[in-house]
Amino acid sequence: MLKRLFPYQGKAGGRGAAVRDTRQVIPMNQSKQSTMQKIYPWLVVLGCGMWVSGSIGFLTIVAGNFYVPICEDLGFAESDLGFYMTLVCIGQAISFPIAGRLVPKMNIPVHMTIICAIEAAAAVAMSLYGDLFMWYVSGAIIGFCMGFNTSIGVAIVLENWFAKKTGFAIGVAWGIGSLANAIMSPIISNVIATSGWRTAYVVLGVASAILMCGASLFIIRLKPEIKGLLPYGYDKVQEGVHVEDPTDGVAFRDAIKSPAFILLLVAMTLITMTTVTNQLFTSFSESVGFGAATGGLMVSVAMICDIAWNPLIGITCDRFGADKGVILWCVVTILSFVCLTVGASVPALAFVGAGLNDTMYACYGTGIAMLTAFLFGNKDYAKIYSLVPAIGYALGCMGVPILTSIYQATGGYNSVWLFCAACDVVIALCVVLATRNSKKLPRTE
Repeated sequence: MLKRLFPYQGKAGGRGAAVRDTRQVIPMNQSKQSTMQKIYPWLVVLGCGMWVSGSIGFLTIVAGNFYVPICEDLGFAESDLGFYMTLVCIGQAISFPIAGRLVPKMNIPVHMTIICAIEAAAAVAMSLYGDLFMWYVSGAIIGFCMGFNTSIGVAIVLENWFAKKTGFAIGVAWGIGSLANAIMSPIISNVIATSGWRTAYVVLGVASAILMCGASLFIIRLKPEIKGLLPYGYDKVQEGVHVEDPTDGVAFRDAIKSPAFILLLVAMTLITMTTVTNQLFTSFSESVGFGAATGGLMVSVAMICDIAWNPLIGITCDRFGADKGVILWCVVTILSFVCLTVGASVPALAFVGAGLNDTMYACYGTGIAMLTAFLFGNKDYAKIYSLVPAIGYALGCMGVPILTSIYQATGGYNSVWLFCAACDVVIALCVVLATRNSKKLPRTE
């Protein structure tokens, strides 16, 4: 049955499949093929950025603009409406392992377009709701679909399309998503102010559908050989440098029983738990006497900086190795908490800290995907990686309650920033120990 539904069978991260079995590559005019070889992989990156922005960007980050007007209009408590976002996270956690097994077998223009259309339709449907329960239904649907076209889908597709600069490609895709969020958020805010939140939901859902379905139908394909191409950088890798085969790496059963996998989960949980700090910037700003407006500006600074952090994190993972890259950005994040601590009395440093702080959020999307491939190889990459954000979400979703409890218990945010910095130290230590252990795991070549 699966073979009929998903005709493009193959291993995740299997860029070697295109390399080893060149008979699958469809011949085309040599000049045209050369041009396509250089350009099309980056169009796939753009398409993945369209997935990210239309999905997790528009329907979680930009969707935050709707909370206040909906609650004022319908009389809901913001905390009750906010439970919609909890269900989005739960939906993602459920779908991640499923996506890890199905995305590598998908016909993207058919199967992913259907998933994206359902997700966008669930957003448009919210324009009709009057019952709080219906937001919860849409939240669960959106979250489940989001598990396919964000971190899992993007990582699998770009691992196939890039033999070199994979980390940079993943980072650029997430950076495109951040840029689209920064553009769309004020547009939706203006539509809400001028035409009401119901019209704004239609605008948001239609824009989401255009981006996600357009990318699935016209741009993104699972593997380059489907377009008659080879992975980006293969012609250079071919010159005396080993190219990984999709069977290279640690088997799924060996990986998930290893200390390296447990350490990776610990790191992911702590990243998930501490990357919610930008949600606390307004409260922090008010607590030190700067006011809510300054806190809102700190959030904007973090969002703008995130556009650059994603590709930069990818570059460092490509250049120095994913382990060293993630450790480097742990150090940068610790520095951000130092700036936030001093920033309680020096506003300029508060903004510097806010900008630097989003580096660990970027590591969540780019760094962990690269680190998983670095630790366990290509063999069962999709199965292994799909469990990492799923379990990390489940264990780390209490980040905001934990951090706010620390603030309430101590009466200040310095203790919160110290706790988060300590978590970054633990993350870096987990990466070091996981790297050492992964070298001992049995691998097939």
